[in-house]
Amino acid sequence: MVAISYNDTMETLGSRLRYARTAKGLSQDEVAEQLGINRVNVSTWESDATRPDIRRLPDIAKIYGVTEAWLLSAQGEPPIKVERRKRGRATKQVDIVPGEQLLGTGKMPLYTGAMGGDGHVIISFDAIDYVKRPAELENVKGGYGLLIVGDSMVPAFWPGDMALVNPHLPPARMRNVILYHTPPNGGDVEAIVKQLNGWNEREWHLQQYNPLLEFTEYRQEWPVCHRVVGKYDAR
Repeated sequence: MVAISYNDTMETLGSRLRYARTAKGLSQDEVAEQLGINRVNVSTWESDATRPDIRRLPDIAKIYGVTEAWLLSAQGEPPIKVERRKRGRATKQVDIVPGEQLLGTGKMPLYTGAMGGDGHVIISFDAIDYVKRPAELENVKGGYGLLIVGDSMVPAFWPGDMALVNPHLPPARMRNVILYHTPPNGGDVEAIVKQLNGWNEREWHLQQYNPLLEFTEYRQEWPVCHRVVGKYDAR
Protein backbone atom coordinates (compact mmCIF):
# COMPACT_ATOMS: atom_id res chain seq x y z
CA MET A 1 0.00 0.00 0.00
CA VAL A 2 1.16 3.50 -0.83
CA ALA A 3 0.18 6.49 1.29
CA ILE A 4 -0.96 9.67 -0.42
CA SER A 5 0.26 12.93 1.00
CA TYR A 6 -2.40 14.74 3.02
CA ASN A 7 -2.42 18.36 2.00
CA ASP A 8 -4.60 21.38 1.43
CA THR A 9 -6.26 19.81 -1.62
CA MET A 10 -8.66 18.16 0.85
CA GLU A 11 -10.03 21.28 2.52
CA THR A 12 -13.57 20.78 1.20
CA LEU A 13 -16.07 17.95 1.45
CA GLY A 14 -15.98 17.51 -2.32
CA SER A 15 -12.20 17.15 -2.43
CA ARG A 16 -12.29 14.58 0.39
CA LEU A 17 -15.00 12.60 -1.40
CA ARG A 18 -12.90 12.59 -4.57
CA TYR A 19 -9.75 11.65 -2.64
CA ALA A 20 -11.46 8.78 -0.81
CA ARG A 21 -13.01 7.41 -4.00
CA THR A 22 -9.73 7.40 -5.93
CA ALA A 23 -7.89 5.96 -2.91
CA LYS A 24 -10.37 3.09 -2.97
CA GLY A 25 -9.80 2.63 -6.69
CA LEU A 26 -13.44 3.24 -7.62
CA SER A 27 -14.89 5.11 -10.59
CA GLN A 28 -17.74 7.59 -10.25
CA ASP A 29 -19.97 5.13 -12.12
CA GLU A 30 -19.17 2.35 -9.62
CA VAL A 31 -19.97 4.57 -6.65
CA ALA A 32 -23.21 5.74 -8.25
CA GLU A 33 -24.24 2.15 -8.88
CA GLN A 34 -23.61 1.14 -5.26
CA LEU A 35 -25.63 4.13 -4.01
CA GLY A 36 -28.39 3.73 -6.59
CA ILE A 37 -27.99 7.26 -7.96
CA ASN A 38 -26.91 9.02 -11.15
CA ARG A 39 -23.17 9.44 -11.78
CA VAL A 40 -23.74 13.17 -12.21
CA ASN A 41 -24.58 13.39 -8.49
CA VAL A 42 -21.17 11.94 -7.59
CA SER A 43 -19.47 14.35 -9.99
CA THR A 44 -21.20 17.44 -8.58
CA TRP A 45 -20.46 16.34 -5.00
CA GLU A 46 -16.76 16.08 -5.82
CA SER A 47 -16.67 19.47 -7.49
CA ASP A 48 -18.47 21.06 -4.50
CA ALA A 49 -21.30 22.17 -6.78
CA THR A 50 -23.70 20.23 -4.51
CA ARG A 51 -23.50 18.29 -1.23
CA PRO A 52 -24.80 14.78 -0.57
CA ASP A 53 -27.83 14.35 1.65
CA ILE A 54 -26.61 13.90 5.23
CA ARG A 55 -28.56 10.64 5.35
CA ARG A 56 -26.31 9.19 2.66
CA LEU A 57 -23.07 9.82 4.55
CA PRO A 58 -23.05 6.47 6.46
CA ASP A 59 -23.34 4.55 3.17
CA ILE A 60 -20.72 6.71 1.48
CA ALA A 61 -18.31 6.32 4.41
CA LYS A 62 -18.81 2.54 4.37
CA ILE A 63 -18.09 2.31 0.62
CA TYR A 64 -14.91 4.38 0.99
CA GLY A 65 -13.77 2.75 4.24
CA VAL A 66 -13.57 6.05 6.11
CA THR A 67 -15.38 7.65 9.02
CA GLU A 68 -18.17 10.18 8.65
CA ALA A 69 -16.13 12.54 10.82
CA TRP A 70 -13.28 12.47 8.31
CA LEU A 71 -15.61 13.17 5.41
CA LEU A 72 -17.29 16.08 7.19
CA SER A 73 -14.35 17.75 8.88
CA ALA A 74 -11.14 15.80 8.05
CA GLN A 75 -10.90 14.56 11.64
CA GLY A 76 -8.64 11.52 11.88
CA GLU A 77 -6.38 9.85 9.35
CA PRO A 78 -7.05 10.04 5.61
CA PRO A 79 -7.59 6.80 3.68
CA ILE A 80 -4.65 4.88 2.30
CA LYS A 81 -4.44 4.35 -1.43
CA VAL A 82 -4.19 0.73 -2.47
CA GLU A 83 -2.04 0.29 -5.56
CA ARG A 84 -3.74 -2.06 -7.97
CA ARG A 85 -1.70 -4.45 -10.05
CA LYS A 86 -2.91 -6.94 -12.63
CA ARG A 87 -1.81 -10.48 -11.86
CA GLY A 88 1.10 -11.65 -13.99
CA ARG A 89 1.70 -8.22 -15.47
CA ALA A 90 4.22 -5.56 -14.64
CA THR A 91 2.84 -2.21 -13.59
CA LYS A 92 2.95 0.16 -16.52
CA GLN A 93 4.98 3.28 -15.91
CA VAL A 94 3.22 6.54 -16.67
CA ASP A 95 5.29 8.87 -18.81
CA ILE A 96 5.15 12.56 -18.02
CA VAL A 97 4.66 14.59 -21.19
CA PRO A 98 6.68 17.83 -21.31
CA GLY A 99 4.52 20.93 -21.45
CA GLU A 100 5.88 22.06 -24.81
CA GLN A 101 4.62 18.82 -26.38
CA LEU A 102 1.06 19.65 -25.31
CA LEU A 103 1.08 22.71 -27.57
CA GLY A 104 1.07 22.74 -31.33
CA THR A 105 3.17 24.99 -33.51
CA GLY A 106 0.40 27.14 -34.93
CA LYS A 107 -2.10 29.59 -33.52
CA MET A 108 -5.89 29.69 -33.50
CA PRO A 109 -8.42 32.50 -33.10
CA LEU A 110 -9.81 33.44 -29.72
CA TYR A 111 -13.39 34.70 -29.57
CA THR A 112 -15.32 36.21 -26.70
CA GLY A 113 -18.90 37.09 -25.93
CA ALA A 114 -21.26 38.95 -23.68
CA MET A 115 -24.10 37.66 -21.54
CA GLY A 116 -27.52 37.62 -23.14
CA GLY A 117 -30.87 36.76 -21.61
CA ASP A 118 -31.64 33.41 -19.91
CA GLY A 119 -27.97 32.52 -19.56
CA HIS A 120 -27.31 32.77 -23.30
CA VAL A 121 -24.10 34.20 -24.70
CA ILE A 122 -23.77 36.56 -27.66
CA ILE A 123 -20.52 35.60 -29.39
CA SER A 124 -18.74 37.86 -31.81
CA PHE A 125 -16.80 35.90 -34.41
CA ASP A 126 -14.25 38.64 -34.82
CA ALA A 127 -11.10 37.29 -33.18
CA ILE A 128 -9.86 39.32 -30.23
CA ASP A 129 -6.52 37.48 -30.22
CA TYR A 130 -4.67 34.45 -31.56
CA VAL A 131 -3.37 31.88 -29.10
CA LYS A 132 -1.23 28.75 -29.19
CA ARG A 133 -3.09 25.71 -30.47
CA PRO A 134 -3.19 22.73 -28.11
CA ALA A 135 -1.82 19.53 -29.67
CA GLU A 136 -5.37 18.13 -29.90
CA LEU A 137 -6.34 20.93 -32.29
CA GLU A 138 -3.02 21.10 -34.16
CA ASN A 139 -4.44 19.93 -37.49
CA VAL A 140 -8.09 20.81 -36.96
CA LYS A 141 -9.36 23.31 -39.49
CA GLY A 142 -11.59 25.85 -37.82
CA GLY A 143 -10.54 24.98 -34.25
CA TYR A 144 -10.92 27.94 -31.92
CA GLY A 145 -10.88 29.19 -28.36
CA LEU A 146 -13.81 30.83 -26.58
CA LEU A 147 -13.50 32.97 -23.46
CA ILE A 148 -16.15 31.88 -20.97
CA VAL A 149 -18.47 34.51 -19.52
CA GLY A 150 -21.06 33.88 -16.84
CA ASP A 151 -20.95 31.32 -14.03
CA SER A 152 -23.59 28.73 -14.98
CA MET A 153 -20.90 26.07 -15.59
CA VAL A 154 -18.82 26.68 -12.46
CA PRO A 155 -16.76 24.70 -11.42
CA ALA A 156 -16.24 23.07 -14.87
CA PHE A 157 -15.61 26.53 -16.33
CA TRP A 158 -14.96 29.74 -14.42
CA PRO A 159 -15.40 33.17 -16.00
CA GLY A 160 -12.23 33.93 -17.91
CA ASP A 161 -11.38 30.29 -18.68
CA MET A 162 -10.86 29.51 -22.35
CA ALA A 163 -12.82 26.63 -23.87
CA LEU A 164 -10.93 24.80 -26.62
CA VAL A 165 -13.33 23.84 -29.39
CA ASN A 166 -13.28 21.30 -32.22
CA PRO A 167 -16.24 22.19 -34.47
CA HIS A 168 -16.01 18.95 -36.47
CA LEU A 169 -16.44 16.28 -33.79
CA PRO A 170 -19.89 14.72 -33.48
CA PRO A 171 -21.99 15.21 -30.33
CA ALA A 172 -20.96 12.98 -27.41
CA ARG A 173 -22.73 12.24 -24.15
CA MET A 174 -21.36 13.69 -20.91
CA ARG A 175 -19.17 16.17 -22.82
CA ASN A 176 -19.25 19.95 -22.70
CA VAL A 177 -20.56 21.54 -25.88
CA ILE A 178 -21.43 24.88 -27.40
CA LEU A 179 -24.83 25.02 -29.06
CA TYR A 180 -25.53 27.78 -31.58
CA HIS A 181 -28.92 29.28 -32.34
CA THR A 182 -27.76 30.19 -35.84
CA PRO A 183 -24.74 28.85 -37.76
CA PRO A 184 -21.57 30.76 -36.76
CA ASN A 185 -20.69 32.20 -40.16
CA GLY A 186 -19.35 35.48 -38.88
CA GLY A 187 -20.89 38.38 -37.02
CA ASP A 188 -22.70 38.00 -33.71
CA VAL A 189 -24.45 34.72 -32.89
CA GLU A 190 -26.36 33.41 -29.87
CA ALA A 191 -24.93 30.39 -28.05
CA ILE A 192 -25.08 28.36 -24.84
CA VAL A 193 -22.26 26.41 -23.17
CA LYS A 194 -23.54 23.32 -21.34
CA GLN A 195 -22.89 19.64 -20.66
CA LEU A 196 -24.60 17.35 -23.16
CA ASN A 197 -26.23 14.43 -21.34
CA GLY A 198 -27.96 13.00 -24.41
CA TRP A 199 -30.17 13.77 -27.39
CA ASN A 200 -32.83 12.46 -29.73
CA GLU A 201 -34.20 13.57 -33.08
CA ARG A 202 -36.00 16.55 -31.52
CA GLU A 203 -34.12 17.62 -28.40
CA TRP A 204 -30.80 18.16 -26.72
CA HIS A 205 -30.69 16.99 -23.08
CA LEU A 206 -28.45 19.44 -21.25
CA GLN A 207 -27.08 20.19 -17.80
CA GLN A 208 -25.50 23.11 -16.01
CA TYR A 209 -23.90 23.21 -12.57
CA ASN A 210 -24.62 26.62 -11.09
CA PRO A 211 -27.40 26.29 -10.15
CA LEU A 212 -27.56 22.55 -10.80
CA LEU A 213 -30.18 22.09 -13.50
CA GLU A 214 -31.08 19.55 -16.18
CA PHE A 215 -33.20 20.77 -19.08
CA THR A 216 -33.91 20.31 -22.79
CA GLU A 217 -33.66 22.54 -25.84
CA TYR A 218 -35.13 21.89 -29.29
CA ARG A 219 -32.56 20.92 -31.88
CA GLN A 220 -34.45 22.89 -34.49
CA GLU A 221 -33.78 26.05 -32.46
CA TRP A 222 -30.16 25.10 -31.65
CA PRO A 223 -29.02 23.21 -34.77
CA VAL A 224 -25.24 23.55 -34.45
CA CYS A 225 -23.25 21.63 -31.82
CA HIS A 226 -19.51 22.19 -31.34
CA ARG A 227 -17.67 19.92 -28.92
CA VAL A 228 -15.36 21.36 -26.25
CA VAL A 229 -12.17 19.25 -26.06
CA GLY A 230 -10.37 21.04 -23.24
CA LYS A 231 -9.66 24.40 -21.69
CA TYR A 232 -6.96 26.87 -20.74
CA ASP A 233 -7.44 27.74 -17.08
CA ALA A 234 -7.51 31.44 -16.32
CA ARG A 235 -6.64 30.95 -12.63
